[in-house]
Amino acid sequence: MQSAGVRLGSLGPILCLCILAAFAGGGHTWHKQRNEQFSRQIQAKQTRLEELRMQDRYLERQLADLRSYRTLARRVQELNLGLVMPRPEQILRLQETPAGLGRPALAAAVRNDQPNPGR
Repeated sequence: MQSAGVRLGSLGPILCLCILAAFAGGGHTWHKQRNEQFSRQIQAKQTRLEELRMQDRYLERQLADLRSYRTLARRVQELNLGLVMPRPEQILRLQETPAGLGRPALAAAVRNDQPNPGR
């Protein structure tokens, strides 16, 4: 009977080691699959980011084209808006005020420096 007790006594730690190894293998497999899933997600997001960057560059070029004088002048002619360049006396140039001037001083400075005969 002593040999059966020795067998059962050594079977417990061996069984625990086998279960531990199975859990470690399962955890390793799960972790590896998670890493692969994250890698695919990162790659998809990087691809989307590059697509958005290309779209942004395209839209920036398109905006610059739409803002150009040539395009604006052409659109004004196409739409018959009747817009013309202002005469020099119609242009009001504002100067940046020093930091110490308040609103009343700013209004006085604009009235004194920039006479506007149209008003």
